[in-house]
Amino acid sequence: MSGICGIYSIEGENVADELLMGTVALQHRGEEGCGISFDRRDGFYTDTSKQLAFYFFRDKTNGLDGLRQLAPTSAIGHTLYERSGGLQPVEQWGVSHLVSLAMDGVLLGFRGKTDSVMSTLFSRYIDETDDFYEAGNRVMETLDGRGSYCVASLVKNSRGTSLVAFRDPRGIKPYCLGRKGEKFIVASESKAIDGIEGDFLKDIEPGEMIVVSKKGLESKVLVKQQHAHCFFEWIYFADPTSVVEGKNVYEFRKQMGRRVADRYADKIDVDLVMASPDSGRGVAIGFQQRLSELYGRMIPYEESAVKNPGSKRTFQVEDEEQRKLAARVKFFINEGVVGGRNIAVGDDSIVRGTVFRDGMIYKLRKAGAGKIYAVISCPALLHACIKDPRGASFIARGLDGAVGEQVAGLLSYDGRCC
Repeated sequence: MSGICGIYSIEGENVADELLMGTVALQHRGEEGCGISFDRRDGFYTDTSKQLAFYFFRDKTNGLDGLRQLAPTSAIGHTLYERSGGLQPVEQWGVSHLVSLAMDGVLLGFRGKTDSVMSTLFSRYIDETDDFYEAGNRVMETLDGRGSYCVASLVKNSRGTSLVAFRDPRGIKPYCLGRKGEKFIVASESKAIDGIEGDFLKDIEPGEMIVVSKKGLESKVLVKQQHAHCFFEWIYFADPTSVVEGKNVYEFRKQMGRRVADRYADKIDVDLVMASPDSGRGVAIGFQQRLSELYGRMIPYEESAVKNPGSKRTFQVEDEEQRKLAARVKFFINEGVVGGRNIAVGDDSIVRGTVFRDGMIYKLRKAGAGKIYAVISCPALLHACIKDPRGASFIARGLDGAVGEQVAGLLSYDGRCC
């Protein structure tokens, strides 16, 4: 997961506002660094940093006013999560052109940073074909079965500068197209288009390439394969305000909570529903609403866990001991709300179990909670994702039978977790 956006003004208008707003809006997709690139007469202005996006713009471009003075008319932005990629955008010289490229995704089977692999391949095929669509088609053939990718790139050649965006043929990660006047926008999520105050046009199709130049917007689906969604986008990665593949992320999360309530309402005794902030909020609210309907009485929902605004997304902390520490400082429990009550806690998923066990359950036990029910929107993670082979650390890996009960036992500090 990373965040990418691209903006192109057909009429040569300044896109500084859109570049800043779009990049900052995608901060939740990566906190390891960020970068921007935009067209200049003699090439591209490209800069990256390990800062969060807002502070990058403040320090590197003197804020929005400074960025406006640089007067970009086409630009791309990136927020980094994937460790398999480096700080982006990256530049690549070809024989007849210059490429600046940012991507969201993971490429399997290559040595080195996958963003550099992508930029090298795309640039090479542009040189060989002198055609963006044919170059994109060769990229997709070369990378067939090697993972997910969404790409936003600027390409400068003798015909000018173009914004070229494309999505892998399976459409594993989300990608969408928007417009603001005569400015076209590509972004990982519709939230970025909303932040720019543009209009959402459509999802970029799997295997589709979008080319925006002074001639306008052109597109073509280059390769068609069976669509394979990344479920984690709906339950965790994507922002609740985004629409992914026609589904509002927040409403999707609530629906998952309602389904859990339908399945387990007659097996539990709940006094209060709460969320593991922030991605557990949707499933918790859906669960609470449906549980109240089924019980015929209001089961209260309380913001019993308050997130520390300075904490990282713990999914992005790889070291086990650091993740335990991050879990302990990620949120704090309101003891007066949960003490002596049976609690249902909504969360998006249980991956390794560190955050739920060493953060949520540990703190609820200390606060005097009674029974603790884990309301999880994601099925048990039994196998590694094709884009992330580190599945050996999954808490449910290798389990069979009543997997949920076994995981609950592994999460509990004293065996009382249901």
